[in-house]
Amino acid sequence: MNSSIPTEELVSRYKRVHTCAIADVLDKKGLFHQILPPEIQAIAPGMRVAGPAQTIKGTPTVIHKDEYLEVAVDAYASLEPGQIAVYDTSGDRTAAHFGEMLSTTTKAKGLGGAVIDGGVRDVEQIIALGFPVFARYRTPADIRGRWRYVEIGVPIRIGQVDIRPGDWAIGDANGVVIVPKDLAVEVLLEAEEVIRVEEQIREELRAGGHPMHVYLKHGRF
Repeated sequence: MNSSIPTEELVSRYKRVHTCAIADVLDKKGLFHQILPPEIQAIAPGMRVAGPAQTIKGTPTVIHKDEYLEVAVDAYASLEPGQIAVYDTSGDRTAAHFGEMLSTTTKAKGLGGAVIDGGVRDVEQIIALGFPVFARYRTPADIRGRWRYVEIGVPIRIGQVDIRPGDWAIGDANGVVIVPKDLAVEVLLEAEEVIRVEEQIREELRAGGHPMHVYLKHGRF
């Protein structure tokens, strides 16, 4: 990734750019499959995530309770501050892959949030913690005896989106978009320009500008 902007600043600036602008920039670059399935949404209004992804892959299985705990502890030992935990559950729809205790653990480690192609439980407690989580569904079902961790820090695929460790995950009220890590700075700068142009468009429309004239002037609407 281009390191001309420190990671902490990238996180802060990406959180000020809505995912629609980021998606438009990626489309312009011919990257049409960077948006996660629309069912994956924030568990509460106002939640946002932005940061490099740490990928987690698991699979449905029957697993002994103690073995589950050992694998889970190993998986979370490698997580680093600022990362976004991104889960590929191998299509599991039977259990909650994230809950209050994992939220407490990951928040204490300084992670920026979690994005799960699967389920979440303890929703009220997670919201009270203020830890941003994006998930496909909610269920009270525990993963023990239903699902297990397989690998961490490996390429994964969610929907039509290929995600590598270190790619950027940005989520807001519109959904979650994945930015290839090598383009993180470039996409941010272009998305910020989109935001600037959009504000000009708003001002012209508020002043009574004709929509077609505004579109022809700015090339977007």
